[in-house]
Amino acid sequence: MASKLKHNWLLSRAEAADLLRKLADTLEQESDDLSEYGISLAELVKFKVKVDLGQDDALEVKFTGKGLKVCGADDPCGSGVVCESYSKLKKRMQIYFKAIRESVARGEMPSREIVSVFLSDSEKMISYHGYGDDFYPAYAEICERLRASFDHEDQAATAAVVEELAQAKKSCHDRYK
Repeated sequence: MASKLKHNWLLSRAEAADLLRKLADTLEQESDDLSEYGISLAELVKFKVKVDLGQDDALEVKFTGKGLKVCGADDPCGSGVVCESYSKLKKRMQIYFKAIRESVARGEMPSREIVSVFLSDSEKMISYHGYGDDFYPAYAEICERLRASFDHEDQAATAAVVEELAQAKKSCHDRYK
């Protein structure tokens, strides 16, 4: 999950220069500690610093950063690896499911890679709580049938299961979106 960090300081020119110097030293030494400013670069994937020079001796320094949160046991994926947002996961699933449906509509088996990623993402999706939990067991069962029909290269069964997945998706989204 992306985390955002924002700090605004009103600093003298000397204090602003000190902050920028320490930030440069931290980057150069590949350290991550700017704890006196409440910042840990190790938790960030990008950041911006904006200095408004203003009219007075005081400068407004704005620090914004974006990071990725590492999952813990209580987080949705609980894997200890970087989590991704539910919406990003769902957008990718939508793209892959569309590709699966288009293949089926052409009378072809979908590619192994697309089905594999879609099923893997489906497993991740049902680990997120609060997004249709009561639909998850049935959805997981349909996904297992998709895996089986695909592994047996049964085009008719795969097409039927894909249509069933589309109906399950519609039912869940009608209720929760």
